[in-house]
Amino acid sequence: MTLFLQLVVSGLGFGAVYALGAISLTLIFKTSNVVNFASASLSTTVALLMWLALNPLHLPVVLAWLIALACAMVIGVLVEAVFLRRVEKAPIIIQVVMTLGLLVAIEGLDGALFGYSPKTLPHVLHGSSFAIGSVLLDRNNALMLAITVLLAIALYLIYQHTRLGLALRAVASDRDTASLMGIQTQRYISLSWAVGVLVAGVSAILIAPAISLTPTFMENVAVFAFAAAVLGGFGSLLGAVVGGLVIGIMSNLVSGYFSNNLQLTFVFILILIVLYIRPNGLFGRPVVSRQ
Repeated sequence: MTLFLQLVVSGLGFGAVYALGAISLTLIFKTSNVVNFASASLSTTVALLMWLALNPLHLPVVLAWLIALACAMVIGVLVEAVFLRRVEKAPIIIQVVMTLGLLVAIEGLDGALFGYSPKTLPHVLHGSSFAIGSVLLDRNNALMLAITVLLAIALYLIYQHTRLGLALRAVASDRDTASLMGIQTQRYISLSWAVGVLVAGVSAILIAPAISLTPTFMENVAVFAFAAAVLGGFGSLLGAVVGGLVIGIMSNLVSGYFSNNLQLTFVFILILIVLYIRPNGLFGRPVVSRQ
């Protein structure tokens, strides 16, 4: 039982990172209806920019964080304005290919600019793990979980209880009608990309100390984040968080009791079972259209 509880608690840290990735996908999908498969390379770029600020430039950690996150928002706006806006009325498959092309292209640019040798980022918190009964909880895992929960609550409150959230929901519901009502839809789509890439960048910066920082280090994380978004119900912030935590715990249990190589297999078996029972995911809602 102690091993089981330890694996569950340890899985919460990675689950929080998957949840952040799923939140990023959800934010962008809710307003632009685009599944951002370039999330892995965009978040990697943000982490590499933080490494650049910390190492060659030797800036303070707090300033490096602020610069990296500011760059994340600028990158999100530029990617949407330069690439996705050009194909916003194209078939979905064209938009998917565009984001996949961006994934490969940005990874190549990151490799050319920063090199392929592994790099490291410092942990946010230092010190030994603390005990909860017979279970040890890593300080940075606890921080990642706290950041994920607080960010999800903040985004939910913004979406549900502010004028900004009302406008975002209007754009997500019907872009043309929102535009006719005087809402500058393009501004809110750009904002969703900015915040979405920022959240993805946070996930990369938080997980980088535990994984070697390379131009492709977020690919596996992005796959689990996509799985979390699907499991929770694409478009649901609550689903993104729950899906990320469930997948983090399950993948850790599979790794602890079986093998690392079976993590992805078991995760997608779980998704198939859930989608068979609930085709829209755990918290997704069926799309109703009037004929």
